[in-house]
Amino acid sequence: MERFNKEIEVGTETRVFEFTRMKNVNGVKFFITSKDENKKPISFSLQKKESDWKLMPGSLRWLYDIESQLSDAIIDTRLQ
Repeated sequence: MERFNKEIEVGTETRVFEFTRMKNVNGVKFFITSKDENKKPISFSLQKKESDWKLMPGSLRWLYDIESQLSDAIIDTRLQ
């Protein structure tokens, strides 16, 4: 299992997202944890779709606003 953290701006604040790479029979995905604006823990996943990483259906709406930044964080980390 591979892990890394990334700070991403959400609205007017910067939040820390912890990425954990997981592999199973369905392929590779990243399980991500963070905290929402009320400091409540949240978790969600991204799965590879073509050259990008996409949110799994049912994710919180505000996450779609930062989906490309989340995908870029994975791509940038995988290149190092």
